[in-house]
Amino acid sequence: MPFSRWTLGLVENTRSIHCVAACLILCGAALDQTPRTSWSYDNIITFDAPGAGKDAGQGTSPQAINDQGEIAGYYKDGASAVHGFVRHTDGTFSTFDAPGASKKATLGTFPQGINKNGDVAGYFFTDPNGVRHGFVRHKEGTFAKFDPPGSVGTVARSINETDEFTGNYVSDDVAHGFIGRRNGMPTTFDPPGSDNTAPQSINAHGEIAGYYSDAANGLHGFVRHADRTYAKFDVPGAVPSAGKGTLPMSINSDGEIVGYFHTGANSGIHGFVRRKDGSFTKFDPPGSITDSATHLDEEGYILRPATAALSINENGEIAGYFGDTSGIVHGFVRHKDGTFTIFEAPGAAKSGNLGTFSESINDGGDVTGYFYAGANAVLRGFLLKRTRNPSQGEVKERKKTP
Repeated sequence: MPFSRWTLGLVENTRSIHCVAACLILCGAALDQTPRTSWSYDNIITFDAPGAGKDAGQGTSPQAINDQGEIAGYYKDGASAVHGFVRHTDGTFSTFDAPGASKKATLGTFPQGINKNGDVAGYFFTDPNGVRHGFVRHKEGTFAKFDPPGSVGTVARSINETDEFTGNYVSDDVAHGFIGRRNGMPTTFDPPGSDNTAPQSINAHGEIAGYYSDAANGLHGFVRHADRTYAKFDVPGAVPSAGKGTLPMSINSDGEIVGYFHTGANSGIHGFVRRKDGSFTKFDPPGSITDSATHLDEEGYILRPATAALSINENGEIAGYFGDTSGIVHGFVRHKDGTFTIFEAPGAAKSGNLGTFSESINDGGDVTGYFYAGANAVLRGFLLKRTRNPSQGEVKERKKTP
């Protein structure tokens, strides 16, 4: 199991499907990669943060990559304490702990996002009760720690290029959203009708995408616009119930949102992209389960459809992962034209519920994530580098914030 990434008071995060529902076993079919002509991927770099442990459940877990190719994430050391890292473009590392972070097993410092300036947002645990607090680590190494008023647990998820950051916090057993800025107390919010709020991503314009639970614990998507108005939505066919429904994960500057949703008799998970006009495209990579037949892994457990779309860049390209009919997990990039690149990190495990997990894609098309390796299923990081064909035109530039 990868390190836990809770969305306080709501469900276990979002970005690791088997943490959303611990009983979920990933699934799919034989790989059928669609070739690309304008871009190619021919270089996967694997890496370990200095001090990362080598036993089961330990290792390196990248979470986000910026346009410069800097990667933020966390690693679990040999004593299973968790520490933050930034992997720089030259392959060197800066490792760190938020001031006051616990050094106990499974606790510590958990970076979640990095912006183009190299500023990192995340959360950390303190002793003696393992309470979460939010932080922003600036590129020069200084920290800003924060908790909204009344918080008994704070998590920062995402940070944009103007140093606005978002996440959620718990007060009186209810999770609320917040938006923070470099100077000043975070502003709290909840979409209308929310019993718990889980923001996941903020774009360059200050628009926030995430999900919320209703009174019956069904999950619905939302966008909070910069003018503080909301658009709430459900993917067509999604079934909101008991911690399931529509879960947006990432939003780009065009207002395109990606995530996943639950549907079908087995509450299978499928990917979606929602455009700014409110239209949807649902998708599963080639090789994922799309039928209603019963599929079993090598140990006889039922495999459910599972496609996790987790990150979208300014060019509309989507990164995530899915499972095949053997229960092995593969990374994917969905290109703007609807074709896919499917890949595995070298040495990735090929047994049920393990494999390659893509977490984030930058505007250049580089992808980072983690994979399980070796008999102990140690987590290792990877960077999938894109090779550019100059004859295919330029990469779309990020729209500037007005």
